[in-house]
Amino acid sequence: MRKKLLMKYNKKFIGQISKLILYCNLILYSSIACSSDSLSTWEDTILKSSGQTIFFHAWGGDKNINSYIKWAADEVNEKYNINVKHVKVSDTSNVVARILSEKNASKHSNGAVDLVWINGENFSRMKQSKLLLGENWIFEIPNSNYLDFKNNPSLLNDFGINTEGMEMPWGLSQLTFYYDSKFLKTPPKSSMKLKQYILNNKGRFTFPQPPDFVGTSFLKQILIELISDRDLLKSQYTPKIHEKELEPLWIWLDEVTPNLWRKGRNYPSNYLALTELVAEREIDIGMAFNISHASNAISEGRLPKTVRSYIHEKGSLANVHFLTIPYNSSKKEAAKIFVNFLISPDAQLRKQNNKFWGDPSVLSMDKLDIGWKKKFYETSKGIATLSNDELKMKFQEPHPSWVKVLEEGWIRTVSYTHLRAHETGRNLVCRLLLE
Repeated sequence: MRKKLLMKYNKKFIGQISKLILYCNLILYSSIACSSDSLSTWEDTILKSSGQTIFFHAWGGDKNINSYIKWAADEVNEKYNINVKHVKVSDTSNVVARILSEKNASKHSNGAVDLVWINGENFSRMKQSKLLLGENWIFEIPNSNYLDFKNNPSLLNDFGINTEGMEMPWGLSQLTFYYDSKFLKTPPKSSMKLKQYILNNKGRFTFPQPPDFVGTSFLKQILIELISDRDLLKSQYTPKIHEKELEPLWIWLDEVTPNLWRKGRNYPSNYLALTELVAEREIDIGMAFNISHASNAISEGRLPKTVRSYIHEKGSLANVHFLTIPYNSSKKEAAKIFVNFLISPDAQLRKQNNKFWGDPSVLSMDKLDIGWKKKFYETSKGIATLSNDELKMKFQEPHPSWVKVLEEGWIRTVSYTHLRAHETGRNLVCRLLLE
């Protein structure tokens, strides 16, 4: 009896084990099939894209960046037979306007733009207007496996807006100041110290004129340092709630504007023009949103070798910049292949190298093998480039809705300051009443 019972349980046990083995085999087969399907899909994408031409709309105001994009385009042409045309733009908002006009004209395919270098307000505008390729396409890109989306939420967050996988992180940027250590020993490392420096050194400081990106970023930097609660900047701007929070910034600008370069009547057009002013000793401090800008300018002979970089004591404005594909591009797959190359270890390593661009990589070092890690750690940073440790204090970008408020408020503040400085008595009162 006991023997029969034992045989019965053994059969039952063996049957369960057999089912378990079969189940595991099915899972393994499914996994292999899915992986094979995924690989097959990407290979199909490569085959279908061969011979196509894509138009990459990206800022064209920097020699190093333009050279880097050309190198990447040449590599992709050689590897995949895809032609990449760099359409150099001065203002990305014009690219967004073009895509929007195509949508309004019902041009839902064969759009003029296949890929855009973008972030912030322009991404928010594209998302609101439904001008983007569908959600989560970035996770279809093989090299996205090198990005740590789980532990680095900034890669899926653009100026407080959830990207929903509709733009691929490409690089990291941080507002960085620089000065000539031969003439300035201790630079002002806070908004209040900077204000005092401007008042004590009339005409020796300025910033790019908003709405230039770096100029507007400078306004954000000062606002972040002066606002009562930085968390307020994470939400959409609401006049009733936030208007009073801007007062410290307007007061700061009101006090410093008459003491800026050319008494605040003129401003450089962008950070490159600012570099020339530093080189010519017209001003003492420059700024850029590329941490390697000063080093690059030194290597190109545009700034002296004694120039050094710094950020403010409590931190500086930092963000991620992205690549996105418009919904009406007819070359979406070819654009994805180019994006995949741009976030490859090879392309990211070259981009981080100060000799070529100096833009920090978005790749997670933990996801790279030892050989690649070593290459990234040994990459040239340049004499005036701050270390990762020196750049660890970062400020998050405000919600995109604050941009327009800052730019319009700056115009009003500067106009008022000029009126107050150059008109007196009855003339000033009459002008203000007329407005």
